[in-house]
Amino acid sequence: MNCLERERFYTLEHYEYGEAFTGSFRSKCYRLAIEPLENVHFVPPDKRGERSLRAWVWDGPFAFAETEDEKKECKDFPYSEEGLDAAVEWLDSRCEGAEPLKLL
Repeated sequence: MNCLERERFYTLEHYEYGEAFTGSFRSKCYRLAIEPLENVHFVPPDKRGERSLRAWVWDGPFAFAETEDEKKECKDFPYSEEGLDAAVEWLDSRCEGAEPLKLL
């Protein structure tokens, strides 16, 4: 059983706007964004440079910016449909066994 479904995430083109997608599953929080994080949607494809998808996962309940970097795990994936699928699979594997979120 998958914790995260591919349909939950935006299409690949969405990430070209330089906006991260964030979410959570039980006690795990996750983030997916283009790296480097910048709006390249209106830049011609041959002028965009190298980019990848970067997936992050960490224990909640705090937001990405409020969690220390050493408490986060990240992995880069190719900027492609296959890379997006692999990133979702990786995030899903990190959410397996997540405990219900406990309020502080």
